[in-house]
Amino acid sequence: MRGGWPFWLLVLTIFSVVAVAFSGTDASIALKTPGVTVMLPLQLAVKGGVDGLSSAVQTVISLGSLAEENDRLRRINEQLQQEIVRLHEAAEENRELRNLIEFVRENPGREYQPASVLGADPSKLARSVLINRGASDGIQRGMVVLSHLGLLGKVTEVYQGASKVLLVSDPSSVVNAVVQRSRIEGVITGRVDQKLTMQYVPKNADVVKGDIVVTSGLGGGYPRGLIIGTVEQATSNDQDLFKTIHVVPAFGPEGQRTVLVVKDFVPIELPRRPSS
Repeated sequence: MRGGWPFWLLVLTIFSVVAVAFSGTDASIALKTPGVTVMLPLQLAVKGGVDGLSSAVQTVISLGSLAEENDRLRRINEQLQQEIVRLHEAAEENRELRNLIEFVRENPGREYQPASVLGADPSKLARSVLINRGASDGIQRGMVVLSHLGLLGKVTEVYQGASKVLLVSDPSSVVNAVVQRSRIEGVITGRVDQKLTMQYVPKNADVVKGDIVVTSGLGGGYPRGLIIGTVEQATSNDQDLFKTIHVVPAFGPEGQRTVLVVKDFVPIELPRRPSS
């Protein structure tokens, strides 16, 4: 049709006029049905795409929310773990303090100075610990240091606000000792495995596993009656002059936080023999 409307536009116009004329009637429903039938697949396809896109977006949002929630819960869990550790440490410290108070009550008549263990000797050249009491607190070289379980060691170096304590388990440590039950005397020395050896005990001496070993007070180096440890093994053979006695120390230095310095006991310094 030259100069007129295109055929498809004319058909669409006629269809629209007829639809308006018959709107609300059964005929209008019949007229609409072919259009619906033609457009329905396209509508369903578009709706499916939109629904899929919406579902994908919702999934991404949900995953993001879950990640944020997991991160929040992880931070809360870390905070709770830190709080549990702090409470455990506080409980352990309180337990040690109660034990030390009980020790002082059971061992009256001495002047004790509480101190905190700052750490072990980092050089590993000696088995020693550093405590937070020094010359400004009246600490002197040679003073004895205790845990609530017994003898820990002796002060060997004093600084203004700290002191070094040589543990009885150090190989250079020497303590005059006695078996509490049988009163057998000997000398306690440290070992590299952190245990102790009781030396110079005759092989026929009455020493058995489980015996408690205490300081004898001989030599003036330590007060008498301080618990050193417990006999783990006592053996001998026909060739030996002395028993082989292994002693487990009463203290646990790795877990020791609070100790007592015996301030009213300073060991006797024996005069040194003049060099020739």
